[in-house]
Amino acid sequence: MLLLLNFQGFSQYLIKGIVTEPDSVTPMPFVYVINAQTGQGQMSDGSGKFNIIANEKDSIIFSFVGFLRIKIAANKLYKGSYKECKVIMQETAYKLNQVVISEFKLKPYEKDYMKRIIQGSKTNVVNAMQSPITALYMQFSQKGKEQRKLAKIFEDIFIQEAVAKKFNAETLRKLTGDDQIDFERFRKYCYYLSNDFIIDHDGYDLYYRIMDCYYRWKEEGRK
Repeated sequence: MLLLLNFQGFSQYLIKGIVTEPDSVTPMPFVYVINAQTGQGQMSDGSGKFNIIANEKDSIIFSFVGFLRIKIAANKLYKGSYKECKVIMQETAYKLNQVVISEFKLKPYEKDYMKRIIQGSKTNVVNAMQSPITALYMQFSQKGKEQRKLAKIFEDIFIQEAVAKKFNAETLRKLTGDDQIDFERFRKYCYYLSNDFIIDHDGYDLYYRIMDCYYRWKEEGRK
């Protein structure tokens, strides 16, 4: 029994490391670090550092919005009890403001976390009444600034998701019958088809506005 416990102890790692941006120098906070086998994990801290427990045959997933998901074997990450590994994230080929949400799939745990960050960034006003010291800390500390910046990114992603459900490249092609139309250029041309307008309107009101813009687009000989 003792020998078996010792063997199991040695087969389990406490992996310590840091996640960086593609330049391999700048730390990346808030990166998901998940054990693919157990589903357990955490996020890298404000300095990009993380600790995670894994067995020898486990794999660790590193995930962040706008970056490629990376899956690495735990035994390759483990550098010993006192050394840290380095994980370098790589950006996706497209930028967030160009992505079609139907192609950019968020995991449920990612959405839940994003919602918590957004909600947390909006509780500072309440905290100002209940705990002025906490509110001041969140307002001026580096942690507070990081949280607000991250919340803004997440809010933009949710807006893009809501817009893409109603109006995307496929919808435009079906409405107009034009398979060659450049969706991104069309969106920029139809400046009054704002995200707010698309989210707030449905059916005839939305599609009439799209087609009205398309007819002007064709009259001007745009492609």
